[in-house]
Amino acid sequence: MSGLLEIVLVDAQGLPKSDLIGKMDPYVTIQYKNQKLRSSVAKGQGTNPVWSDKFTLWVEYPEPDGQYNVVFKIFDRDTFSRDDLIGETTISVKDLVESGAKKGKTNVEPRKYSVFESKKNKPVQGRAGDIHVGLTFTPKIC
Repeated sequence: MSGLLEIVLVDAQGLPKSDLIGKMDPYVTIQYKNQKLRSSVAKGQGTNPVWSDKFTLWVEYPEPDGQYNVVFKIFDRDTFSRDDLIGETTISVKDLVESGAKKGKTNVEPRKYSVFESKKNKPVQGRAGDIHVGLTFTPKIC
């Protein structure tokens, strides 16, 4: 069985500043397996951006590797240099997908997930705010 995982990216709060001058322009990349999506840019919204973006991913059940992790990475868009990675979080959707596969459409109301700083080639560092995400899994009979 397979299905659609709908993600509602609401907002983020308490992100660390990455710009010395002006406000940050945050956006989020969302990755599940080989599917990668990108949110709109919250232009000039700084450390508490709001998106209200919706995304849909295709999910197999059961997954051959048993992994059901969605990775969210928050970046600050920069005009004249490489975008800054602010932080990231990984959300396991295994319980949601299993429940949806057995009972039909299942959702998790938007809630906060902790974001952690991440530096290139280094393990995840300290806490870097929260991201507010809602999830819905709808099984599709193929």
